[in-house]
Amino acid sequence: MSSDADTIVYLLNVATLLYKTFGLFIIVVSTIGNICNCFVFLCIRSLNKHPNALFVIGSSIGSLLYINIGLFSPIISVFSQFNPINRWLFWCKISAWLYYSAGCFSYICICFSALDQFLLTLPKIKWQRLITRIRAQFMILFTAIIWLIIFLPLLIFANHIQTSATTFTCTISVPIISVYSTYWIIIGYYFLPIILILILFCLTRYNLKQFLRRRRNLESAMVRVMLIQMSVILISGIPTSICIIYSLATKYSTKTYLSSVYESVIFLAFVLFTFFTNGISFWVYLFASKMFRKHIKDSISKLKLFKNRLTIFSTSSTTRINVLH
Repeated sequence: MSSDADTIVYLLNVATLLYKTFGLFIIVVSTIGNICNCFVFLCIRSLNKHPNALFVIGSSIGSLLYINIGLFSPIISVFSQFNPINRWLFWCKISAWLYYSAGCFSYICICFSALDQFLLTLPKIKWQRLITRIRAQFMILFTAIIWLIIFLPLLIFANHIQTSATTFTCTISVPIISVYSTYWIIIGYYFLPIILILILFCLTRYNLKQFLRRRRNLESAMVRVMLIQMSVILISGIPTSICIIYSLATKYSTKTYLSSVYESVIFLAFVLFTFFTNGISFWVYLFASKMFRKHIKDSISKLKLFKNRLTIFSTSSTTRINVLH
C-alpha cells in the first residue's frame, strides 16, 4: 500500500511538473507564434493578397483562445493554488464553451486552408478562383457560429459543485452533455480534420505532379509545408483521440486509484502535446518555407529603410531650421 501511495504522489508531482514546464512553454511559444501569424498575414501585402491568409488568421485566433483558455487556469492553480474556473462561475461557463468551440474552429480553418491550396493546383482558373475573400470571410464566420451553437449546452449546463465548505469544482451538471461535448470534440478536433487534410494532401500532391512539373520549387515548398502540417495533426491527434475513446469506453469500469492516476498523467501528456502542435503553425511556416522567410525579411528591411528615411528627413529639417536661424 505504501508503495502505491508513493507512486501516486510521484505521478501527481510529474503532472504538476508538466504544467509548470511544458505547459508554460506551450503558452509562451504558441502565443508568440499565433500573434505573429496574425500580424504577418494582416500586414505583409505579399502574404495577405490571397483568401488563404484569412484562414491562417482564423486558425491562429482559434488556436490562441483554445490553448490559453485550456492552460491558463490549471497553470495558475499549480503556481498559486488559485483556480479561476473553480472560483468564478462566469469563467467556468465561458471557458468551457469557448475552449471546445475555439479548438474545433481552429482545425477546421486549417482544413479550409488545405482546400484552398488544393483548388490552386487545379488546371481550370474558375476553380482556382472559387474561394474569394468574401466567401472566405463567410466560411470563417459561418464555421465559428456553428461551433459556438454546437457547444452552447456547455455554457448552459456548466456549473459549480460544492466539494467542501469553501471550495467548488466546475463540472457539467448533466452527464449526457459531457458525453455529447466529448463526442463532438473527437469529431471536430481529431477525426474530421485528420481525414480531410489527409485526402486534400493526396489530391494536391497528385495535381502538383500533373500540372506543375516545371515548377519544382513550388511543388516542393507546398508539399513540404502541407506534409509537416498533416504529420503534426496525425502525430498529436490520433493518440489523444484514442485516449479519449478509451476513457469513454471505460468510464463506468471499476478502476483502482493508482490506475486512474496513471491514465490521467498519460492523457495529460498527450493533451499538452496536442496543445503544442496546435500552436506552432507560424514556426512551421518559418522553418519549412523559404519564401515565407523571404517575405518577412523583406518587410522588416522595408521598415528599417522607412525608419532611416525618417531619421534623415528629420535631421535635414533640423539643419535647415538652424541655418535659417
